[in-house]
Amino acid sequence: MSTSPFLQPRLVLGLRTDVKGNAQFITDEDVIFPVGAVLNVNNINQKRQKYIRLAEKGRNVTEVVVSPNKKLVAVVESGEKPFVTLWCPLTYKKKRQINLPADKESCADKFTAVAFTFDSKFLMCVTGEPDWTLYAFKSDKGKLESTGKANNLGNTGYVRHIACNPNDANLLCIVGDGLIKIMACTDYSWRQYGYSKGDQWNFTSAIWLSQDRLMVGTNEGRLLIIESGELKFVFNAADLPMLDLKAKDELQQTSQTSLKDLSISDLRPGEDYSIRSMIHFPRGFAFGYLNGTVHLYEMETPHKYIKRNVFKIPEVILERELEEEAEENQTKINCIAINPSQGRIIVTCNVSQVYHAMLWMQDSSATVAVESMFTELGSRLHNGPIGSMALCSWKPIVLTAGKLDRTLKIWNYESEELDLDQTFQDDLYGVDLHPSGLYAIVGFSDKLRFLTIMIEEFETTREFNIRVCKQCVFSKLGHMFAAANGNVIQVYSSVNFEMMYNLKGHNGKINGISWTNDDRKMASCGSEGAIYEWGVSDQKRLSEVVMKQCEFTGVAITTDGRSIYVVANDGHIREFMNANINRDVLLTPSGLDSMVLSKLDQMLFVSGNAGSIYNVKLPLLEKAEYQEYSVHGDTVTHMLIAFDDKFLFTGSADGTLVMWKLLNTEGKAIKMDKDFETSKDILISRQILEERIAQTNNLQMRLKELESEYAYQLRQNDVVNSLRMQEIHSGYCQAIEELKEKNEQLENDHVQEIHNINLDIKKMKLDHEEFVRELEANYNEKLIYEYEKFLRLEEKMEKMRRNLEKELDDLAAAKKASEEKITNEFLEKLEEKQMQFDELVEQTASKTKAHELIKQQIEEDADREIYEMRTFHAKELKEEQDLNVKIRGETAIVKKKLISSQKEIDDLKSKVYNLDNEHTKLKKSIINLEKDIVDLKKEISERDATIQDKEKRIFDLKRKNQELEKFKFILDFKIKELKSQIEPRERMIQEQTEQINAMVKELENLQRVILSLDLQLHELREKLYASDMELKKQVTRNYVMNRAIKKIKTDIFLASGQVQNVPALIKIVKDMYLKYNIDEDFAITQAEDTEVKSEFMRQREFLERTVTSLQVQVNKSSSTLSADKVKLTEENAVLLVETNMLRKELKDEQKRKEKLQSILGVNQKYLPPKVAMERVQNATATREEIRNQYKKTIEDQEKNVQVLRDENDRLLTKILLEASNNEPQIAAEYSTVIEDKVE
Repeated sequence: MSTSPFLQPRLVLGLRTDVKGNAQFITDEDVIFPVGAVLNVNNINQKRQKYIRLAEKGRNVTEVVVSPNKKLVAVVESGEKPFVTLWCPLTYKKKRQINLPADKESCADKFTAVAFTFDSKFLMCVTGEPDWTLYAFKSDKGKLESTGKANNLGNTGYVRHIACNPNDANLLCIVGDGLIKIMACTDYSWRQYGYSKGDQWNFTSAIWLSQDRLMVGTNEGRLLIIESGELKFVFNAADLPMLDLKAKDELQQTSQTSLKDLSISDLRPGEDYSIRSMIHFPRGFAFGYLNGTVHLYEMETPHKYIKRNVFKIPEVILERELEEEAEENQTKINCIAINPSQGRIIVTCNVSQVYHAMLWMQDSSATVAVESMFTELGSRLHNGPIGSMALCSWKPIVLTAGKLDRTLKIWNYESEELDLDQTFQDDLYGVDLHPSGLYAIVGFSDKLRFLTIMIEEFETTREFNIRVCKQCVFSKLGHMFAAANGNVIQVYSSVNFEMMYNLKGHNGKINGISWTNDDRKMASCGSEGAIYEWGVSDQKRLSEVVMKQCEFTGVAITTDGRSIYVVANDGHIREFMNANINRDVLLTPSGLDSMVLSKLDQMLFVSGNAGSIYNVKLPLLEKAEYQEYSVHGDTVTHMLIAFDDKFLFTGSADGTLVMWKLLNTEGKAIKMDKDFETSKDILISRQILEERIAQTNNLQMRLKELESEYAYQLRQNDVVNSLRMQEIHSGYCQAIEELKEKNEQLENDHVQEIHNINLDIKKMKLDHEEFVRELEANYNEKLIYEYEKFLRLEEKMEKMRRNLEKELDDLAAAKKASEEKITNEFLEKLEEKQMQFDELVEQTASKTKAHELIKQQIEEDADREIYEMRTFHAKELKEEQDLNVKIRGETAIVKKKLISSQKEIDDLKSKVYNLDNEHTKLKKSIINLEKDIVDLKKEISERDATIQDKEKRIFDLKRKNQELEKFKFILDFKIKELKSQIEPRERMIQEQTEQINAMVKELENLQRVILSLDLQLHELREKLYASDMELKKQVTRNYVMNRAIKKIKTDIFLASGQVQNVPALIKIVKDMYLKYNIDEDFAITQAEDTEVKSEFMRQREFLERTVTSLQVQVNKSSSTLSADKVKLTEENAVLLVETNMLRKELKDEQKRKEKLQSILGVNQKYLPPKVAMERVQNATATREEIRNQYKKTIEDQEKNVQVLRDENDRLLTKILLEASNNEPQIAAEYSTVIEDKVE
């Protein structure tokens, strides 16, 4: 048995903006961020994604924190008791879950701040209101280590952020609204120290610049520097090109001025002046200040930081938003992260997009900060819900429409890239793609537009007056498209854009439209609970089902149109066949949102339960069998399946787009042809094409100019470099001589220094020996003195020990005496107390007996009173219950009467309404009947004329029957001859087709041989070219060497003139050596040159031989191949002519055969074989039988004529349209057909 198919997420596009820390680096290439119900680990370079599935679809996730060693990811979740889940980002497995301890009573439902210590061993968590407690957990075991109070003493202050010290795990800072606490842990408890006057500021974030230096940011753009627990400086982030923490005088002045608030004229409405998402790294720090802006500072010294960059989120984001201003600024910075190698920065804001930029791109010597723009990490995503989606059959593309950002995007799901993106001014609703992928229909708020997909934009081709069209679907063949206009489905032609059909019937909003494969039928569902099956060409409802209790959200009709699948908001999947419910299965009680059916009707995918995808097994059983997948975190608005059943696409209300890979689909997915390739054609306007061609021509011209300029510059550079090399060589030689002289001087100095050092060492040794002798003498005297002192102290210690022993013995004796006295006194007291205790026991016994007697009497009196009260109240209860029963009965009767009266009123109203409708219908029918009576009178007069024509045609039929008898014998003979001719020709055609296929295969093999020979030729030519280049190099080298030899000879000749002058001769020889012996010895180079020449000549001869042999082979093969090609083409042409002739003859014979069958009435398309055999036997009967039959038919027809005349007289009273219209038309058609066949 084949296992059921399953889904695997291939690409998840989106970002959750409601989570703190929603983009973090794990490695230099891997970024983790929350999408829907998963954590997405995205590799930037490889474009590969891995997923960590979150509990409860990630609805309760509030923050994501990555440890400093990048080995743990903490997912913070809220609830009745908040908890933190630790995941391993390398294995994608859950490590452990950290919960609040059971013995700690906490009313908080979330953690407001979470952070790891610098060594990743502890996890710091702060609970929200009303507790505001700091918990320190061990990250390896999840054990609670210590706790402390997080906010101020009066339970004031809202905690926003935790900053852990980079060197000390027992030191941290907590900041928030009106709150700053620098805390240290001692003896498992956290205590505050240092600066704590945070009431005047609302702090947003904090970082440690060093072990004792803290920087804190406020919501007014202030930066506070705290060193060793004391406030040192206050800066304004608006004007801070450099941060110098050492120049105290200057900074005290700036701190005093910066404490003043910004003037009202400087404040811009809607601007975010808070310091957000501060982050520290070894080379500096960064923070967000103003809308969509990140400031980067680089550390020059431990006390000095310089602003290097100001990064900004592009303003295109603002254009993509709604025209109405949102409550929260869209470009407000949410998270900043820097990769471990400190080369890339990523940022997130309130837009569903991750932005990135490269660091340290500017010159380090620059004094002014460079402004640069962020770019999107990956493709540009939808900001807001995905309203609609569409697929085509020719291209691997998906069209998505953004509901809030008003953008149309085309995604290529094979390359996983964004092909086209365009923003519109109007709201977008329903979309669909033409099967070719070159056109689209899009529903706007004012009109429905037919768009042409160009290379860079969508171009409007036609507009239709349909507002807010949420359902628009192309037919399977693409020649029509259906659009929902209110509660009416209008079908338009996609060729001439005219409205072809108008399908009326729905009373509510139309939620789904589905076509069959042949485009003859259509299924639709609506919010009023109606499902209709339409015959498109007839504009009729073939079947209908109405279920008012539920709202249908999706519909899918099978390829043959036999069954319809629908999903509804009650969580049921229903299958309808012939307007009857074939299957009704409950999937989930929370409701279903959309559905899609595969091309072979073997796989069904349904979405529901606020983001779940269900793979439902077909055919449907009494209890649904399905597999559930959770990647989306919100309602899935649309689902699509690719044309080859290999991919599934889902889009949700939170803007997440998921591309699923369908696996294990053997036998359930459509089988595509191996040679099938997706279309790569795109439309481009002539103007753009001409501009592109002109640009390419200009660029080619510019390239040639640059090449020539570059070649000229190279030549100039070669000349300059050669001159420089000569200068450097001469300078190098002079430097060598100078260095040799310096080296000799240094050697002499070194020898002298060594001699001096040896003398100093000898002196030091003598002095040291004398000093050691003096020390020994002094220490001997001290040792004797100390020994004597030690003996005296020992004697004192013995005396003290003896005295102490005596004192101890006296104390022991006194202690024994006192113990005996105390024991005797306590024994006497014990005896007295025992006597008192016995007396008290006797008194208590007597009192208990008296108490029990009184208690018995009281209990008996109470039981009597209780029994009397019970009987009295039981009677009252019975009376009240009887009264209640009576009143309930009366109220029930009254309610029934009311309900029945209301029902009667509703029935009467409906009857009145129905009677009014019937009255109007009857009036209309009376008017129509009067018109019909007039028409019938006209028809009676026309029928009289037709009866006369009929009599004439009967006479003509008698003549034609005689001629048909003659044709019968001729046609039988021709049929036999044609059958005998057709069979051998079909055999010939099969043989010739086999020959053609064999010849085609031979041609393909020959072409492969030619290609391989061409490749060999190309390789040999390249080898020849390489050998030629080597030869040229050797020639140039030989030329250079010959010139050098000539120069050497001339230099030797000049040196021979100085033979008598020995020092001059030595100098000349040295110069010659330095001039000519730069790389290697001359004799070695000469020997190598001879070897290279011989090797080169040998290889050249070998290559020339191979080239000549290959040329001969190529000439032979080309001659043989050309002759074979000519023969094959001639034979193919002859065979094609013969096959075309045979095909024509076959078609003619088939036409004759069909004519004969139609004349005889033996057409197997409309008759079963038995009836056809009877017709043939009847046709081959004798002439007398045929004549008798025709006589009978003539008599019957005369009787029919008389009957028709009688019926015409009664047509004034009885309306029989079918009997009157069909018979004469059939007779007329039959007679015309026979005349044509005979001719």
